[in-house]
Amino acid sequence: MESFVVRPAVGMHQMVAVPYIVALGICDALPQAGIAWPHNVVDASTGNTLFNIETRGGYDEHGMFVRVRLACPDGEPNENTVQVLHKAIEERVDAWSASAGQAPLGAVLGDYANMLVQLGKDVSVVYPSGREYARGTFAGVDIWGRATVRMDNGKQIVFPPEKYRMR
Repeated sequence: MESFVVRPAVGMHQMVAVPYIVALGICDALPQAGIAWPHNVVDASTGNTLFNIETRGGYDEHGMFVRVRLACPDGEPNENTVQVLHKAIEERVDAWSASAGQAPLGAVLGDYANMLVQLGKDVSVVYPSGREYARGTFAGVDIWGRATVRMDNGKQIVFPPEKYRMR
């Protein structure tokens, strides 16, 4: 799928939330969609990946922007679906921009948590290499998008999305 640009009217420190907001926009457009932490869009009933979200931010003569690319493992969606997705994503980004406070995910954390397919389930936390780091129950997400996993011994560990993935 070709990439497109969004220009949220938020501070630079909040731009880390854009892929999460894009995932929510896709979920708004596709009723069967859910989110696999941190922001991959999956079929909520099967867990199959629908879209991997890639973002790159920058600054140009018009201000800050984020280039969004939706990678679809099962082939490209048709033009109508692309238009529906773009519209839903833009609407979600605009709504988030208008309500964003200082916390990047603060205004949408409830919506985001409701779409997480792994929340409350047993998960493996893995390094980017795929090697397992820890196992436990996915207990929640904070306003920065970090996942909390509760281990069998009751200890809770927080994982940043920059360093870990979940399966």
